[in-house]
Amino acid sequence: MKTERNFLKGTYKLAQCFLLSVGAVIFSSCLRESTAQREHEETYQGLQLEALKSIILEYLGMDAPPGPGGRASHQDLVRMYRQYRRMGYLLKGNSSEEQELQPARRASTVLFPTTEPLRCSFPQQQWFRAAFYKNSRIKTGVNLKHARLQIKRPHMDKIAPGQPWLSKDVVVRMHKPPGFHTETVFHVGDLSSLDVTLDLTVTLKKWLKDTSAELLVVEIGLLKKQEVSTQSTPQLVLQLDQAVRRRNKRALSTREESVEDEGHCRRKSLNVSFKDIGWSDWVIAPSGYTMHYCDGSCPHNYKPASMHTQVKSRLHLLSKGTTPGPCCVPAAYEPMVLMHYDSRGKLKLTPFNDLIVSKCHCA
Repeated sequence: MKTERNFLKGTYKLAQCFLLSVGAVIFSSCLRESTAQREHEETYQGLQLEALKSIILEYLGMDAPPGPGGRASHQDLVRMYRQYRRMGYLLKGNSSEEQELQPARRASTVLFPTTEPLRCSFPQQQWFRAAFYKNSRIKTGVNLKHARLQIKRPHMDKIAPGQPWLSKDVVVRMHKPPGFHTETVFHVGDLSSLDVTLDLTVTLKKWLKDTSAELLVVEIGLLKKQEVSTQSTPQLVLQLDQAVRRRNKRALSTREESVEDEGHCRRKSLNVSFKDIGWSDWVIAPSGYTMHYCDGSCPHNYKPASMHTQVKSRLHLLSKGTTPGPCCVPAAYEPMVLMHYDSRGKLKLTPFNDLIVSKCHCA
């Protein structure tokens, strides 16, 4: 009996040693795999940052970051920050998104411009330029039903009620790099009305469909030149009526970075600091942002973008991988505004409509 107990005890110790050895090997293997995976992710993220820098410079029309040059005055910085915040507010919450749709309903979107006075050679006129930026909720003009521009008469002491206050010509331009393209000139009928309304439906459809035209610029002239002030600046409002679609209740979940789908197609994040990449001397705002990207596998019928994707996934399955399957790609974006110096040292605002990924799917 004693011999048997000693034998069992020895066997137990041997099993313990064996299990500890196996555990050490497995732990060492997992550690090596974890280290290799981390190094791979760091290399991939480094390449992403380089690609991002290249794309931003190309979008801004620059081969390299601008060198040291003239810098904006404190007054200009304050003015640009106001415009930056205003543009960010107008674009806030906007997204371009593909989704399941239900029957149409009517909705209105109101746009407010950034308005500034223009130099004018006519002593009896004061011209203003109002710049409207594209709103991604109205990115295409397909569903646009009606668009109207309302010009509200400003407070001007030198013009009595009932007298004309607005120039008969209202110039509407679409901005296409490298300059402005005159779209049309509207002739105002009643120049004495408190509010003037113009139908811009045709013009707005062209603007929304033209991907190269980011700005819609309206130029108007007041008949009496005033000192530029809040009271003498006209207020412009652009209202767009669209037939929009409601989201289906079966729409995909917004949990884009859920750990439940580890390894499958999902949104991942990378924090970008313009200071860390050496751009803080010419990119004024924001100081950085969270760069999202899509990564992961696309198993059969996982987050399909469309019925075509489902067919593609089924064909990939039936062909045992000989035909390409769906890939993990962005499904929706959020806009971002960049305040920066250009190659001539001029402070500018540039909107990016599709830089920040908000959703991913397989397509």
